Amino acid sequence: MEQRSRVLIVEDDTDVQLALAELLLSQGYHVDVASNGADAIELLEAGTRPDAILVDLLMPGLVGHELIEYMQSDRRLAAIPIAIVSASPHLAPGGYPVFGKPFSIGPLLEFVRRGCAGMSATT
Repeated sequence: MEQRSRVLIVEDDTDVQLALAELLLSQGYHVDVASNGADAIELLEAGTRPDAILVDLLMPGLVGHELIEYMQSDRRLAAIPIAIVSASPHLAPGGYPVFGKPFSIGPLLEFVRRGCAGMSATT
C-alpha cells in the first residue's frame, strides 16, 4: 500500500483551515492542522513528520516567523519544505514561496506536489 504524503497546515482562521484541508484531502494528501506555531511544534515534537508545511504568518501565540526559526534550528525539521499562506505576504521572510490570501489553487498545489515529492526522495 502506497503511503500518502502528509501536509501540515498552520493557520488560525478556521475557514481557511477547512478550505485548505478539503482541497488537500481531495488530492489524496493526509492533512494535519495546527492553529498556531506552538500547536505545530507540539505536533512535530510528538513525531508528526509532514512532507510539506503551509504556514500563516500572523496568528495568536507563536507566529509563523517563530515557527520557521524553530524549524530552521532543528536539523530534523530544517529540510521540510515550507510555504507561506498569508494575508500579509509582504511580511514573509525571504527564501520561501509565498501565497497571498486569497490564493490561487494551482500554484499552491504545485508547491505541495513538488515539496512532497522532494521529501519522499530524501527519506
